[in-house]
Amino acid sequence: MSFLKHIKELLNRSRTIIMAIVISTIIVMVVPISLDFSNTSVINPYYPTITSFTIRNIQEKFLPVEAELIPLDFLAPLEVFVFVALILGITISSPVISYEIYKFFNPALYKHERKMALQFVASFVGLFITGFLFGYFYVVPISMRTIFIFSDMLNLPPTYAFSEFFSLVGFALLACGLLFTLPTFLVLLVKAGILETSSLTGNRKYLYGGLIIVIALIDPDPGLVTEALIFLPLVIITEISILVAKRIERNRKASEELVDD
Repeated sequence: MSFLKHIKELLNRSRTIIMAIVISTIIVMVVPISLDFSNTSVINPYYPTITSFTIRNIQEKFLPVEAELIPLDFLAPLEVFVFVALILGITISSPVISYEIYKFFNPALYKHERKMALQFVASFVGLFITGFLFGYFYVVPISMRTIFIFSDMLNLPPTYAFSEFFSLVGFALLACGLLFTLPTFLVLLVKAGILETSSLTGNRKYLYGGLIIVIALIDPDPGLVTEALIFLPLVIITEISILVAKRIERNRKASEELVDD
């Protein structure tokens, strides 16, 4: 494919991904969490949606009882509602996102490799959800606890900006999910012949050094605890992915030799 065709293909795939995210975001914004509408009326037409339920759940799980969130901006509640819905929309759309990414690389794959789309989608979604849940149960709670401890040490009032709190939580959860999908991209790049495993093994210090920098940038915790919590599982998953990629690379080279013969 020419460069322009690659760009056109990328735009088409990106358009599908954006549409999937928008549709999923709208769904979580309007779909009720319960079919009980007894408390709704013409005067009070509002009902709990998937998004509003998630917002309350995040507050209950990550915010200490004595802490208080204040919407410093007039539009802060609306911004948080849309932001949380967008995070949920991206999570729900992860199968579509992974499929479109795979289809973009599809022309660079052999025929027998093109049948592995389901494996890539399952791996991507599985790792994304694993990272998201890992962030939800471990990374974000520890990060938030550390931040609140520093506030107590400085005798600061437990009052925080509504939008900033959800920005920290939302970006941390999304980043954990996306970081855990890194191995799927490494394997896909090796499978497409764009990347060699020798480059990965020979540049481990740069690969993991870059990961540490990215984790430090996205992590709300000012300490090193959550960095280690994210980094160590990522190293294990990446090393396993490199072993898988080496096997794929050997099979690919064997196929190329058969074609040459």
